Amino acid sequence: MAQDKAEKKRKRDSDRHEWPSKKPALEPQNLPPLAASVVEDDSELAPVLVNTPGLQCPKKLNLHPYLKPRNSGSLSSSGRNKGIVSTELLLQSSEHPKLDFLGREADDDADSQLKHYIAVVDPERKTWQFVEVRKMTLRGSVRRLKRDKDADEDAVSEQEEKEEDGATTSIREQRNDLTYTFGTKASRKAAQSIAENALLSNAPAGAANAAESAILSSIPAEAIEEASTKKETLQAEIQAAKPVPTANTSASHPSDVYPIDVLVPNGLSTLRQLPVKDWQDAVEAGNAITTTSRYVAHRVEAVVKSGNTTQLQILRFILILLEFARGLRRGKPTDPPGSKRLPPREDLRRILSSSPSSSSQLSDPVIDTIRRKFAPQGTVVSRTDVTFLHTTICALSLHIPPTPARDGGSSSLGGNAPNELATDPADLRDDLRLDNPTIMQYFRELGCRIDKPRETEFAKWGIKGGKVEAASRRIARLRLPLQFPKVSRGGGGGGGRR
Repeated sequence: MAQDKAEKKRKRDSDRHEWPSKKPALEPQNLPPLAASVVEDDSELAPVLVNTPGLQCPKKLNLHPYLKPRNSGSLSSSGRNKGIVSTELLLQSSEHPKLDFLGREADDDADSQLKHYIAVVDPERKTWQFVEVRKMTLRGSVRRLKRDKDADEDAVSEQEEKEEDGATTSIREQRNDLTYTFGTKASRKAAQSIAENALLSNAPAGAANAAESAILSSIPAEAIEEASTKKETLQAEIQAAKPVPTANTSASHPSDVYPIDVLVPNGLSTLRQLPVKDWQDAVEAGNAITTTSRYVAHRVEAVVKSGNTTQLQILRFILILLEFARGLRRGKPTDPPGSKRLPPREDLRRILSSSPSSSSQLSDPVIDTIRRKFAPQGTVVSRTDVTFLHTTICALSLHIPPTPARDGGSSSLGGNAPNELATDPADLRDDLRLDNPTIMQYFRELGCRIDKPRETEFAKWGIKGGKVEAASRRIARLRLPLQFPKVSRGGGGGGGRR
């Protein structure tokens, strides 16, 4: 053993192959200065910058170009190649034995709003020229193979008979055939059970099957009617307990769901006491109206020019409620969580009167009416009262049309469809200092549907960035029947096995 150890010698450090611990620094090359310039070219046959995400494109691939006029307004034409802006390019190739390649220009993402250039360097002249190019994405798809003409004649005839009968063989049917032929007993039984369930589910929509019919026939009709009545009553009680204005579910038009008498204390009599003459005089004189609300500032001029005094008074009341919400102060440590406090009476009058002139001062009865409705507990405003104040402002905004116009004909709708009231919640979100999910949930609790603006509504909502800007905007629409959020049952959150 000692001799074996003596024969084994440790290698010297110099015999080992060592890599340097640091990479050698490359010496900088002294490049001559290059004169840069941009080639002004309005040709539609511009160079193409192709991106192939997740695809290894063959090196020798001939792409066939196709040009068509581009939809107006999809791209900004300022400083752009007129040929690229006015036409849209499509690249296509079917040379590959199994794949079809298709290249398109993206027009619905942020990358389509950018300009793309390539640089052509001339080392002799010491210049490089930038040329605007098209940015395209090339994707490949597997070509559907046609059935071989020399296939089995029996299979072809059987397929033709099925096509004549109007039946098509799905993947599920093919899998079932394999299961019946080569599957185990358990797999065949499972496939048969799936087939039986599919046969039982072919009844018309809303029709009860045999088991459901038997159960329903054994239940008295009075019990079924009582259960449905209890369900409607429970839903009405849940909706009434929420801090939202009371909705008129039997209304025949969306404008009657949240009438002015419900949203404004004492209704029209309170609105008539609100000062709006200063706004009318400022618009007639061509002066700008400055307010602390983005929502009011973006709409007051159009509402004044429409000549609709009621809408102008509603807009003034919205401004008062926004000032009321902004003037609430932080509650004391002894107050309930999330509650706030009203400022003193003189401070509240100064806050609610947006203009220092005597003609714009609110009367004491109006201030007392607002205090009683939105601060019923006195000085302390609970979290529920604050939410009720916010949802009331959202409901009032539905009475201001997106494009107010003078009454008469279809223009009295103010841009709204005949069967809906719509508004953009973005300005109210900023005025109330809320996040986007919260303001959207407020409108959902009012029974509104939230969706993107349609392409025909871009001018109405002031969308100038095309589909890219529209994808980030949301519109609240009040339609009949109302669509309230479903109440979650909350069940036990049993987790999986550990």
